[in-house]
Amino acid sequence: MDCVSPILDILTRLWDCTATNSSYIRHLKKNLKSLSEARRELEDLSEDVNRRVEEEEQQQRKRKKVVQGWLDAVESQIKEVDVISRKGEEEVQKKCLGSCCIYNCYSGYKIGKKVINKIRDVKELIKKGEIFENLQVTYKLPRPTVDGMVMEETVGFDSMVDEVWGHIEDYRYRIIGLYGIGGVGKTTLLKKLFNKFIDINHYFDLVIWVAVSKEANLEKIQEAIRKKLNISDQMWKNKGEEDKATEILISLRSKRFVLLLDDVWERLDLSKIGVSLYDNQKGSKIVFTTRSQEVCGQMGAHRRFKVECLSPEASMDLFRLTVGEDVFNSHPEIPRLAQIVVEECQGLPLALITVARAMSSRRGPREWQHAIDELQSNPFRFAGMGNLVLPILRFSYDSLSDDVLKTCFLYCSLFPKEHNIRKDELIELWVAEGFLNRADPRNEGEYIIGSLELACLLEKGEYSEDFVVMHDVIREMAFWLASKECKIVVREKPNQQNKSDDLKEALRMSVWGSGVDFLHEATSCPRLRTLLIRFSVLEKFPSRFAGSMHPLAVLDLSYNFDLVELPEAIGKLINLCHLNLSNTKIRELPAGIKYLKNLKILRLDGMLYLQTIPQAVISSLSSLQGRTYCFRNLRHLSVKDCHFMTDLKWIRCAPNLQFLYVSDCHVLSEIIGTYESPGTSEIEESHHFLSNLMVIDLQHLPSLTSICCRAVPLPSLKTISVYDCPGLRKLPLNSGSAKNSLNAIRGSREWWDQLEWEDEDTKNIASEECLKIAYED
Repeated sequence: MDCVSPILDILTRLWDCTATNSSYIRHLKKNLKSLSEARRELEDLSEDVNRRVEEEEQQQRKRKKVVQGWLDAVESQIKEVDVISRKGEEEVQKKCLGSCCIYNCYSGYKIGKKVINKIRDVKELIKKGEIFENLQVTYKLPRPTVDGMVMEETVGFDSMVDEVWGHIEDYRYRIIGLYGIGGVGKTTLLKKLFNKFIDINHYFDLVIWVAVSKEANLEKIQEAIRKKLNISDQMWKNKGEEDKATEILISLRSKRFVLLLDDVWERLDLSKIGVSLYDNQKGSKIVFTTRSQEVCGQMGAHRRFKVECLSPEASMDLFRLTVGEDVFNSHPEIPRLAQIVVEECQGLPLALITVARAMSSRRGPREWQHAIDELQSNPFRFAGMGNLVLPILRFSYDSLSDDVLKTCFLYCSLFPKEHNIRKDELIELWVAEGFLNRADPRNEGEYIIGSLELACLLEKGEYSEDFVVMHDVIREMAFWLASKECKIVVREKPNQQNKSDDLKEALRMSVWGSGVDFLHEATSCPRLRTLLIRFSVLEKFPSRFAGSMHPLAVLDLSYNFDLVELPEAIGKLINLCHLNLSNTKIRELPAGIKYLKNLKILRLDGMLYLQTIPQAVISSLSSLQGRTYCFRNLRHLSVKDCHFMTDLKWIRCAPNLQFLYVSDCHVLSEIIGTYESPGTSEIEESHHFLSNLMVIDLQHLPSLTSICCRAVPLPSLKTISVYDCPGLRKLPLNSGSAKNSLNAIRGSREWWDQLEWEDEDTKNIASEECLKIAYED
């Protein structure tokens, strides 16, 4: 019997390989091809179904479980097909090699049978998948529980709501910041976004609103989130801050959530609350509002939106909606007067609503005119503005990090409404006032301006990045505070009157577009440190004023286009640090200026009629510094549009000058020219002055014939640029100066060809050393 069993087993195997079942072996190659085709058909169908599912999921829908089950089955089936196909190919290779032993026959039979069965399984799976072509593969997500917020009707926010919503739906933006000045409507915008979750299908499981406020309370924030997560009181009770954060983190980990944080004043450490977007890979979002763009950066916002004031049209719509149609149409004059009121609010929704509510029962045009007068003269005395609008705006001021920022902000109220303030001018005034004390006041000033812009207390000017401007309502708040804290007086109207008490205490005064009568008022200000007079009809600055204002540190007479003379008595202002005479008709600086030993900044921009600056005057100003006419410490000098100036000899008093730019001075004939000093040679004097000069740039100087009377050493000079200076035929170079650091001479080929050289060696060295000269025809 022991010999019979193996024989029977072999006979059985042989039988299995014969008759009908032998087709498993004979048709194996053909069946493997059929299996491969079925696999490809199944895979294509799976990709189509999956793509359709993903597209629908982007429309805030969720895939059905039966669909996901089929996709999972496809993935498993394809893996099994690949294993069987690989084994089948191995059997085909054995058959090709002529192997016909009993055991190989049996293994071929087994794999052939599996191929046939797998073809059947794949086709059944294809059949099931084809059903989805006529069936829904996803279903609508149930809306999360969102308790809608009660809101009054709004105006002008729809386009921004849609834009922010688009970023909420975009997976790339996980943290979104909305910033803007107080009262501009940030909370209203966030509420509209919150209510939008009720009206629109979306893929979030949870929407949470938290009011943060100025004094952020982590426990309060955690409690608001806990309630939304339905974490039981028992589980929450007696837990510390860290344990509560852990509970929140665990609960949020499985959810796709939106956290709306209103009124964030400083960076929130979300990890201490229990919120982590990086631990949650489901596309959760955080959207917050703040008054500071800087907070957007500190919170890691991927997208920032500035909430702007309303347009004039939207402002009128909001005002009209709030005041009521019956009042708006109660008198023919009211629509016109309402337009003036709206303009005074400058698109700030809080101001528009506050004023509209105050006027919602006023039907007489005289009442409306009185409201306009109040808003224009002292807006915070107007009903509601002082106790509703002012405190909200003042929060931003009170939150500035130090007193220097606050002082510099209030100083901006010296400028009138809608005035574009030059940054460099503002910084120079701050320097003269002693607000900036760092080694580099320019950098410090730029940092302060940037900080005020980030706090939305200053905005970029309309002309260029070199200007800033204050929103009118912010400016009114600043002036209201400054009149109390910094004793600032601003006169913008010819007939404007100030109380005598205000003038006696005034430290700073600005006068705009007025007559000469204001100077009598200024002499009544014994403590006055700053006086800005612009756009007046002043022709001569009176001697009596100069002799009586000893504390004065800043005197700005710029843009007085009729001013032609300064008195010698200007020298009595011994504490003067800043004198701005730009854009006046003054022809000559009085010798009395030389007594201003504390003068740091002297601005002479755009003085078209200035003929000369006495060198003896300039050389005595030992404290002079700044950007334009800064001599001992002068590095950059730009002279432009000085139509009566014939030379610039006085810049010999600037031994550290590095960059010299001169343009559009029609009668300027020489730059340094000749200079006579007993016992000192011209070359020595010129060398002392020019030793640090790196760049000379001369443009549009039709009368210029000389830079310097002869060649001098220029050890630091790198470039000379000459354009449209047809009379300049010689450069102050010799073979020694051309050899050193000079690497470019820029000008036209025609000008170059007409140049006269000290000698041929100098010309050859200049041609070789100056990068073959930068011709610019």
